[in-house]
Amino acid sequence: MKSQESVAGSKLVLRCETSSEYSSLKFKWFKNGSELSRKNKPQNIKIQKRPGKSELRISKASLADSGEYMCKVISKLGNDSASANITIVESNEITTGMPASTETAYVSSESPIRISVSTEGTNTSSCIPEPLLQAL
Repeated sequence: MKSQESVAGSKLVLRCETSSEYSSLKFKWFKNGSELSRKNKPQNIKIQKRPGKSELRISKASLADSGEYMCKVISKLGNDSASANITIVESNEITTGMPASTETAYVSSESPIRISVSTEGTNTSSCIPEPLLQAL
């Protein structure tokens, strides 16, 4: 498994594979030292197990999904584990879907004009558009 950084809202897949398809292999997944079981794992995390491998899938990753993930393989012959650090960062994308609007104002050189721009939504502090003034 490799450590990785991903954007909030994306999908992640962590794979844990062995060189054996021994039927009694058991896979256990941990996040920050706590086992991810059916009862205590977040709803956006799914664990799939197949002979010789297991996948942990994170859908719609959020900042809360950041942490150290470990896959532990348990067998009669011994145990082994692999881990990866997962970092989820905020998206800098502007959410589309809001209608754009244009305002036209006619001013003379003697009339002062004041322009203010506002936005609605979350995480808008870094995406306020600059006003565009054009002389006609």
